[in-house]
Order: sequence, then C-alpha cells, then structure tokens
Amino acid sequence: MPISMRQQQSPKSIRGTSPLLETGSHKFNPINAGRALVDGIHYLKNRLGWSGTKIAKILHLPANTVNTWLKNGCIPMSSSPLLHPDIQVIIHLLAIHRSLEAMFNDPAHQHAWLSTKHPELNIIPEKIMGESINGLIFIRQYLDYVRGRGA
Repeated sequence: MPISMRQQQSPKSIRGTSPLLETGSHKFNPINAGRALVDGIHYLKNRLGWSGTKIAKILHLPANTVNTWLKNGCIPMSSSPLLHPDIQVIIHLLAIHRSLEAMFNDPAHQHAWLSTKHPELNIIPEKIMGESINGLIFIRQYLDYVRGRGA
C-alpha cells in the first residue's frame, strides 16, 4: 500500500542520535596519538628487525630524534587538525607496513619484499624509500594499488 504524504516522515538528522557522531564527543588527544605512533614504530622495528637509526633514515629524520621518541614512548604532537610533515611520513611508513602485514604473515617475507628488486618497479623498495620522501610515498601508493585500494 502506498504511503501518503502525511505518513512520510522527513529524514532525521543523524547528529545527536549517536554518541560517536556528537560534536566534541571524541576530541583529538595529541598525547594518545603520539603514543600510538610510537607503538606502531616499535612494532615495525621488532617485526622487521630494524634499528631506530634505519627507521630514521627511511623517515628522513635525524636518528637522535627518532631514538628519543622511542625512548620516551611518545612523539610530541600539537592539537592542531593539520599534521606536521614528520607525522605524515610516519603514517606513510606505518601504512606500508600495514599493507605488507596484509600480504605476508611471515616477517621474513615482508623483509624480503622490501629488500628485493621488483621486476614491476625495477627498484628495491627499501632503497627508494631511503632516497626521498617521494620514494616512500611511491611505495605506499604502489602497495595500495596492488592491494586493490587504489589510494
């Protein structure tokens, strides 16, 4: 039976119907975010057997900075909605690792993928990641493409 115009209800706003969508219910906490990034770097470091210095080289940051972050357990972040370029680079590296985790269960295979010349790319991913931030981003984009994410 068709619904008359009187019976139809106008769509309700979803704002306020869910605590997750309420304005201000989940504020960005730079301390928690900084700790989460360090946790991710520690995981990557342990999983691939990389040193803090090697991670710093790939991130194009001073080794003492990365090692201090790892020692302190937190990366200093501002509460600004704009992410500092250093933070963006860390996120790219963690996204690369996330893709490798999805593709290979064995860390040895992940390490081999990073350190082996690929016929499709004609490069060694780890090498190009260490040469420039653009190389790091290129490897992330390639892995996103391979995994069908198209990002």
